[in-house]
Amino acid sequence: MKGGTSSVATYDGPESGAARQARFLPIWFVLGGNVVTGASLWLIAAGGMAAKLILLGGWIAGLCCFVRSVRFGPGLLVGSLVLAGLIGVIATGSGASIEKLRLIGNLLMLPVGLLVGLAIGRESLRVMIPVLVLYLMLSSSFQMTHEGMRLNQPFLFLGLFALFSVVRWQGHWLLSGASAVAIMLSQTRIAVLAMLVNLIGMVRFSRAMTWLVGSVAVVGVGWAALLCLPRLFLTHGSGRLAFWQDFWVLWQSGSLWQQWLGFGVGSVEEILSGYQSFASFGALHNDHFRMLFETGLLGAGLWFAGWGVMLWAVRHVRLAVCILLSVMLTMVTDNTLNYGHYLICCGIAAGIAAREGPHHG
Repeated sequence: MKGGTSSVATYDGPESGAARQARFLPIWFVLGGNVVTGASLWLIAAGGMAAKLILLGGWIAGLCCFVRSVRFGPGLLVGSLVLAGLIGVIATGSGASIEKLRLIGNLLMLPVGLLVGLAIGRESLRVMIPVLVLYLMLSSSFQMTHEGMRLNQPFLFLGLFALFSVVRWQGHWLLSGASAVAIMLSQTRIAVLAMLVNLIGMVRFSRAMTWLVGSVAVVGVGWAALLCLPRLFLTHGSGRLAFWQDFWVLWQSGSLWQQWLGFGVGSVEEILSGYQSFASFGALHNDHFRMLFETGLLGAGLWFAGWGVMLWAVRHVRLAVCILLSVMLTMVTDNTLNYGHYLICCGIAAGIAAREGPHHG
């Protein structure tokens, strides 16, 4: 498929695909976007929804500038209906209003990022990458844990890796390599696995040299990680399995109404707060299960339908599919829905890859 087309949103007008990709964002858009992104990043430490709302609102406002140049396809219509249905289930279900708003905002991050990548293209990288790199350089540090030193903010580095995977700048492989090293140094297993899934979409397996160099690199990196990063190879689940089993029993013992419509948004944290280990564990660490527990079978069905729509929309580009699958993977053992900056980075990267076509992925 040619650049500038997808089953979600296609461009309309007399310009060719090459001309559309060469279009530059106005300087005010780039500067304003960097300011908004920077403000949202520096608000992360304050907690709450402010950081994510600023980022989300900024990109939604930016998308409004491109509405006239985009012809929406059936994929976007179906995806919008699924998302609206899931938001409706959340809004009408039980739970505190602030918790509902928080979850809805989190749910919007990935699809908004995907639309940004599809509508704006690679130019959106000028809004995200510079300030994200600056923030990580200034705020990243090693932290001592009972399992050794670990670099913080693995998911921001993972989002940066996703953005670098669609960069075509000179020396972009060095940038990808630097972010990959940072992810490894975080010793966060799920982040490393997600990076590898993303990497599968970047590699051209049809080349013999890829297999030769790749095999040597995998063995070398694996051996170095085994010696220097032992936490990556530990098999403990940090207590996750015990919590998942408890919540599974709770869900099964719930009423038919609760099984179909859920226990309500925020119920997971409310129940977990009664555990003695809540302070150290914090949350359920499984977004897929959380959606089932809090929104029931109806909400979980719409949740997975939404994933199906996004994957189907970018199916023509392996890299875009792998980026989305890597996000799905992180949600199996982490609270990825809370990582809004990571989600929007991955959405943008997947959208850019889908926009440019399979010859780039």
